[in-house]
Amino acid sequence: MGRRGPAPTPTRVKRLRGETRASRLNLHEPMPSADAPKMPADMDPEAKVVWRRVLRDMRHTGVIRAADADILRCYCEAVSRYAGAARLYAQSGPIVKRDGNLVKNPLHQVARDNADEIRQFARELGLSPSARVGLRIERERALDSLTADIGLPPRLRVVADVG
Repeated sequence: MGRRGPAPTPTRVKRLRGETRASRLNLHEPMPSADAPKMPADMDPEAKVVWRRVLRDMRHTGVIRAADADILRCYCEAVSRYAGAARLYAQSGPIVKRDGNLVKNPLHQVARDNADEIRQFARELGLSPSARVGLRIERERALDSLTADIGLPPRLRVVADVG
């Protein structure tokens, strides 16, 4: 039988939320390479657009690592499949004819299944609003200007939530 209860929150996410108690942090958690994941060449073009957008928007948090490439790919492909199904559903409507009878459009279920997948993967990657609500990040302005000159991302300082 597997572990019970919710999945444990990664240490990086706990620190971004402002957790400072050592007893609640796993200081021995394995940390994968901090490099950004490489985009697979065989992804469809729409999923590649999602991949670039997610990495651009989330790179400053440091939560998405190279080891997360597979789950990020699943998220991007689910978004692509959802968009395709939603487009076709909008064209064909909620009711279609099958064998002379009117039936519910099966594309509705395809879109719904992919929307569920998107929500699950977004929660895992910290992409949903509810997953991001507790993250506290403050850019150090002095270092921002220095690192911007040489093309490096700004250094981040985790700030404890005071108040």
